[in-house]
Amino acid sequence: MLKAVKEKVAKQDSCRVERAAGRIENPVEKEKQTARFRNKEEEKWNHFLHQEIETYLYTIHPSFLLHPDAMRALHNRLLARSKGRRLVSLHVTSEVNLALDFYQSDLTFFLEYLEKKGFQLSGNEERLMKAMQNKLSENNYYIYFERFGDFAADAVTLEKALLDYLETAGSQNKYGSGRMDFLVKYLINKELLNPEVNHKKMRKLVKSLERRYAGSRKTGRPDREMSQIS
Repeated sequence: MLKAVKEKVAKQDSCRVERAAGRIENPVEKEKQTARFRNKEEEKWNHFLHQEIETYLYTIHPSFLLHPDAMRALHNRLLARSKGRRLVSLHVTSEVNLALDFYQSDLTFFLEYLEKKGFQLSGNEERLMKAMQNKLSENNYYIYFERFGDFAADAVTLEKALLDYLETAGSQNKYGSGRMDFLVKYLINKELLNPEVNHKKMRKLVKSLERRYAGSRKTGRPDREMSQIS
């Protein structure tokens, strides 16, 4: 009899220990489940954005958004939209002006479409901009590579590659945001350019080289400074 009572008490104690351990483990397991759910949601919306942006940019190519200032201005507009505020921009560049016009027209309809599909813009402004920038830059590279080809295939220096670009690009819009974005990526792929060089630096390099090259042709003498481009 006494033995049976002791066994019953021991069993009850064991059950209490198991329940207590379960209560300790449950929060950990719950946190893991929450993390898994969050990751699945992230993957779902990343895939959603990739698909929708790919379809959207198939019909339009706003290459001016590849200018860092334009993308920044658009990002600020999205943040203001989420907060129900309106921004007034003064003394804007041509690229920023194009970005603001784009926001007020084409992009507004696209944003409304995404929200109807269940995408929550508030808190995801940067994700949207990054996804759009990446896809736009990818499309832009293929567009200009098809147009210009491997124009600097034989270039072994940055200077030679930039001169090849000037000859290939022609006289119109050679410093456009789309062309500069393409040129930066093209030269990085050729291992002729430091990956840290941005659009503004590249534009300055090309303009500087063009001026010096024009000067050397007028005088009939080579310009020593051309070799200093890096």
